Amino acid sequence: MNLYENLNSQQKEAVTTNGQYVRVIAGAGSGKTRVLTTRIAYLVEDIGVPENRIVGFTFTNKAAGEMTNRLKKYLERDDVRVRLSTFHAFGARLLREEIEVLGYSRGFTIYDEEDTSSLIRNISVERGHERRGELTRDAISFIGAVKEKGLDAYEYKVRPHGYVNEKEFVEIWKEYERRLKLANALDFSDLISKSIKILKEYPETREKWRDRIDYILVDEFQDTNDLQYELIKLLMNKNTSLYVVGDPDQTIYTWRGANERIIMNFDSDFKNAETIVLEQNYRSTKYILEAANKLIQHNKNRVEKNLFTAQENGEPVNVHFAESDSREVNWIYEQIISLRLNIKGFSFRDVAILIRANYLTLPFERHFLHKNVPYRIYGGLRFYQRREVKDVLAYLRILVNEKDDISFSRIVNIPRRGMGTVAMENLKIAALKNEYSLFETIRYVEDIGLSNASQEQLKTLIAAVDETRKKMQNDKLELSTVINDYVQKVGYYEYIKTEKDEDKQADMRANVQVLIADIKQFMTDYPESSFNDYLENASLHSAQDEVEEGDYITLMTVHMAKGLEYDYIFVSGLVEGVFPNNRALLDSGRAGEEEERRLCYVAFTRARKRLYLTMSSQYNFAIASGGRASRFIAEAGLGPPKIKQYHPKYGTPLKEGAKSSRSDAPRYRANYAEYDYAGDFPFAVNDIVEHKTLGQGVVTAIFPSQTTIEIKFDNGEVKRLIASPKYFKEKK
Repeated sequence: MNLYENLNSQQKEAVTTNGQYVRVIAGAGSGKTRVLTTRIAYLVEDIGVPENRIVGFTFTNKAAGEMTNRLKKYLERDDVRVRLSTFHAFGARLLREEIEVLGYSRGFTIYDEEDTSSLIRNISVERGHERRGELTRDAISFIGAVKEKGLDAYEYKVRPHGYVNEKEFVEIWKEYERRLKLANALDFSDLISKSIKILKEYPETREKWRDRIDYILVDEFQDTNDLQYELIKLLMNKNTSLYVVGDPDQTIYTWRGANERIIMNFDSDFKNAETIVLEQNYRSTKYILEAANKLIQHNKNRVEKNLFTAQENGEPVNVHFAESDSREVNWIYEQIISLRLNIKGFSFRDVAILIRANYLTLPFERHFLHKNVPYRIYGGLRFYQRREVKDVLAYLRILVNEKDDISFSRIVNIPRRGMGTVAMENLKIAALKNEYSLFETIRYVEDIGLSNASQEQLKTLIAAVDETRKKMQNDKLELSTVINDYVQKVGYYEYIKTEKDEDKQADMRANVQVLIADIKQFMTDYPESSFNDYLENASLHSAQDEVEEGDYITLMTVHMAKGLEYDYIFVSGLVEGVFPNNRALLDSGRAGEEEERRLCYVAFTRARKRLYLTMSSQYNFAIASGGRASRFIAEAGLGPPKIKQYHPKYGTPLKEGAKSSRSDAPRYRANYAEYDYAGDFPFAVNDIVEHKTLGQGVVTAIFPSQTTIEIKFDNGEVKRLIASPKYFKEKK
């Protein structure tokens, strides 16, 4: 077949270059995979390079398989012998041949993450630590981190100001390495680090492997880490050609070890290196690319390029600023339904909704389930299936049903209350003997074979349950505040802090707070419902099966969307502090901001036909503030927020330019920054009011379209009430 058919001039140059060291900067949608695969076919067909002298590195087995299939098509045969694999798979192949020099046999076992953690836990227990305790968890994290850097346990020097318990971690690490060797086993990190060790320490072996390889090609080079790069260089001699393809503007995994300096410094690492930039995009419309280009140009650390396309302009990027999460989600839903009704051949599978973090899926799940719209969450658990959400729901179910043994068993030792295997068995025996549930047993039976410490902690749990039940009967108390206090009293927020990964801590806490906000919203939306109705509703949500392959909307984080594309992309939650993420900005400063901007650029460039950007100005629990439009919207040339105005009586959107008798300007929520149209509404934010029965307070938010206001009363209580003057005393 004609290898060069349908290649543009830049692509053809990248395929046929004679350069020994070549860096291809492949913009999003520029045909990266086609160029890389065609390059291999060119080396084989036109240059005559033996297939077994070509090595290609990819970052997933799936990518390796797809490239192999393309190569078979280009070469028009199935017996392709080019070695395409991940770095780990290559390391395993090298070690099967060479590992005996390190004292292992070639039949070694590869331990996965669970095997590794189990072995470390066993060692930790033998050294007197708790199997699931904080020190053990920290040891697992420490060993994983140092091994990813290629460090050696027997050469590692404990730092005087290093990790707490670092000396003990190193001792556990040494024993871990000894046990691995006794078991003739390697972990994932070993596959690369031990390959490097052999190539560095055994010159004859290094030369043997170098003599086998003439050409090395690397896909997604922007995601390469230091160990992978070291392995590549050890496999090269002075005649080896290195061909790398990647896009610095799509480096979004530095938190996972990717080193963006590797692709940026390629031309300084290799003299006479050639750089070819692929700028023609075959995926997106002109309007989409214009926004993406303007956005990414605000980054300083990049290789200059400007994506263009021969396609039509398409539809302008649609930016929507909503007053609440529910309105944001409903607007997205309405756009999707409009696409379905008006576009021939439309399928829900053509749509992806991209978010910055998994906790942001809840409003979509609730809305789509209510509307009976099929969806799938890609790369993340459904909200009600997440561990911390299920934990808190279990605590809440105990409030309404003490006979719920399943919920009690889930939370009795979260946080730890000394309820080990023996203690739980004693509790179950006592429950069976007295014909009580587990919770009733700890409440009513005095001698159940528990330690004094455990009994005291369980009494504290009972007290928290009883106190919360009493508060829930008081209509003057805000339910969400009562529940938040309950979660605090049972120690769950402290339990979250035991999670080693700070990002995971933040996600867990955000998910708990989103759950509490969801309860508040449910009770507001369905005032006739009880708290037990909410718990039942949550149970039905968590019982939903995953939508089978077919016509569904995809919900995913932007990180998960890397490498994918859809006709219609909705980027939701473009709020300062959410996207860009506060933690990234605080921890890494300018570098963090640039990576967040690259992440947003990746989100934009997933869209083929239409791109929608949305945000809500509602108070956000994860960032503890009201929503402000993400800087990325303005940087993409898409303007400042335009808050939609609503008729004060009927709640319908006003036409552009419509006037109101009171004020043309949108008012906003003082604390939560929730925008809404004020019009001739009888109340305004910060008004001091006096309710005829509830007393004096300050208006903290107005909702003219719903004819309600939110008031913070002098006693600290916050209520949302009907905004009728007949319920209030006249202002003095």
